[in-house]
Amino acid sequence: MEDRVRTVAILGVGNGGCAAAADLGRRGFAVRLCGRSEQTLRPLRERGGIQYTGALDDGFVPVPVITQDPAEALAGAELVLLTVPTQAHEAVAAGVAPHLKPGQILMASPGHTLLLIPSVLRRHGIRRPVMCETATLPYICRMAGPAEVRITRASRDLVFGVFPARETERLHDLVAPVYPAIRPGGSILDTVFPYGNAIHHPPATLCNAGRIEATGGEYYHYFDGITPSVGRLIDVLDRERLAVARALGASVLPFVEQFHRSGYTTEAARESGLAYEAFHQSEPDRWIKAPASLDHRFLNEDVPFGLVLLAELGRLAGVPTPSMDHLIRLACIATGQDFRASGLTLARMGLAGVSRAELERLLRDGYRD
Repeated sequence: MEDRVRTVAILGVGNGGCAAAADLGRRGFAVRLCGRSEQTLRPLRERGGIQYTGALDDGFVPVPVITQDPAEALAGAELVLLTVPTQAHEAVAAGVAPHLKPGQILMASPGHTLLLIPSVLRRHGIRRPVMCETATLPYICRMAGPAEVRITRASRDLVFGVFPARETERLHDLVAPVYPAIRPGGSILDTVFPYGNAIHHPPATLCNAGRIEATGGEYYHYFDGITPSVGRLIDVLDRERLAVARALGASVLPFVEQFHRSGYTTEAARESGLAYEAFHQSEPDRWIKAPASLDHRFLNEDVPFGLVLLAELGRLAGVPTPSMDHLIRLACIATGQDFRASGLTLARMGLAGVSRAELERLLRDGYRD
């Protein structure tokens, strides 16, 4: 089944899933869409596919299989692509596990939940799980209607991680024709740390909390909401992220450098090294509106599955993360949620008490019987 990817099962029919269906379909791959909500699937079924506009031109991709049944979506697919938010990884991986066949490639995009998906697969009977992931979605995109997606940019640089890392070359060769922008890392630690949303969405959202609640998000989040002072908060969080990554031996770029490599900002912004300049010189992000409320993935996903994980890894590495810790606490107060309890802790991934050396061995070689 693995000699070449022809058919892709896409789990998730939000921004990322519909963008992937449009992009891959227009490039000749057979795509199937699987979602959990009949309300979301119905307009796609009625249209028979997905309309797309933007950076990849305008067009329509027919999708013959649009279903709520993972077994139907996965049947005959060489690549199984999870495009759901990270807080849904656990539930979706559990739903997929009974239907995965030997040779099928499981890929999370975005991934960056470290060993959450492999541990779920293992609990559901897959003794030696193999999977791959990208650090972020391959697109900047938003749904423009119930069956229409607008893609403002396709990433030109996608960090690609594999678990276990000894399978990196094999899976890279199989996935590269689907996503030529992938760049293999040393392990899935290298896909955790490039997750830039964790360091810029929470501070920009919290610093604009009053504006969001007063206007319902009627302003441009990245252009209006990230002022020089908000940019300085992002820069501090980025320095803590880099320190944790380096202590664990992960390969990582500063946020502004990665943003530029992905094609999202200018050379002048890259030279400045400042988050404020990166966003203010980002044409793809220029017209994206702010969340309508604080009950949004910018906090609900990017704090518990972004900042909490980075802070947890900081403790494992012995690197302090005071700015992250303070921001997590402020997010909990502002939303009334306990993001520490619901977040991606080492214990949740079965890594409580694991040493740096043990983590390195596990990431390289995978689980032992």
